[in-house]
Amino acid sequence: MNIGKSAERFGKKVLAFIFKIIIRSEEISPDKIIPENVKRILIVHQDRRIGNFILSTPLIEAAKYIFPNAAIDILAARNIKVLCDDNPSLDSIYIFNHRDFIKNPFRLFKLISSLRKNNYELTIESSNPAGTSFLNGWITYLSKAKYRIGFAGGSGAIFTNVHVTPDRSKHYHLMKQELVNLCSKEKYELKPKIFADKRETELQINTLKNNFNLKESEKIFGLWIGARDKKKWSIENFKILYQKIKLETNLFPLLIFGLEEENDYQSINKTEYNSLRFVDLKKLKTFISACNIFICGDTGPLHFSFALGVPTIGIFLQDNYETYGYVDADKNFIIKPAQPDDMIEEILKSVKQISI
Repeated sequence: MNIGKSAERFGKKVLAFIFKIIIRSEEISPDKIIPENVKRILIVHQDRRIGNFILSTPLIEAAKYIFPNAAIDILAARNIKVLCDDNPSLDSIYIFNHRDFIKNPFRLFKLISSLRKNNYELTIESSNPAGTSFLNGWITYLSKAKYRIGFAGGSGAIFTNVHVTPDRSKHYHLMKQELVNLCSKEKYELKPKIFADKRETELQINTLKNNFNLKESEKIFGLWIGARDKKKWSIENFKILYQKIKLETNLFPLLIFGLEEENDYQSINKTEYNSLRFVDLKKLKTFISACNIFICGDTGPLHFSFALGVPTIGIFLQDNYETYGYVDADKNFIIKPAQPDDMIEEILKSVKQISI
């Protein structure tokens, strides 16, 4: 761990200790919240990780069902705004720009002032169930809402007054819905959803057909090669899989690279492997929506694909697939950790089970 990150964490612990002494939030029972009377809700989600946001989208949809008369706003990190766009459950989107606020803290206070003017009755602190965020919690507190719902545990819990203890045996997206299910007799178990423009998807399909001279019978199979650290499957494995897909199926494979895979993209033989690189989330979202099948490691685009309704195969190198993977009959599959050759055979078996 670098010195800067250690110092940041130490500073947050000190601040959390101080605020714990200063702030005495009285615990409120969920029974006190009458959903029909709530007129405006703020969801605070300044986490920049794409996958974590997509896994939180069922929370937004469930909140719309449980609080039928409420306008729902979200405070989201700048990089994930594109994932909020076109979400029918959201009324307003406020942007949390981390770098901008560090350079000019006055802009952060201006944003908070704007939020407070909305007179939110309920604010949801949408942190990771494994440990709440100090910053997320602090902003939740400053929203001035009477009811502040969040997970128990972590430094963010200091600032909330309605607490949920997450059931860690559940999938991540189900845990997030617990934040609003506590206000409802009906317990929602919605799936992650994001939205792509249908016209842009059709345009992307036509562009791919023209650029790669695709036959009508050929279906697009996107292979996302990126992931971080121990979650990243070797690009050599993807190359082997690519060739087997070409030989054994009627799918058209495309190796897909992201912002952090520039070196891999430059080194790939593009006459041997059809490849694309995306550095823009909106363009990536549109591309994935145009795929017939998408395969990915345990990283953001995996959740993109599932949330867009594209048949999805998740490659997991750690034992966290119950929390982050998707299994759904003949459409979505999890590839569990094993030897590369065994995993490739399991992928091919899964591909052949998918109906497209």
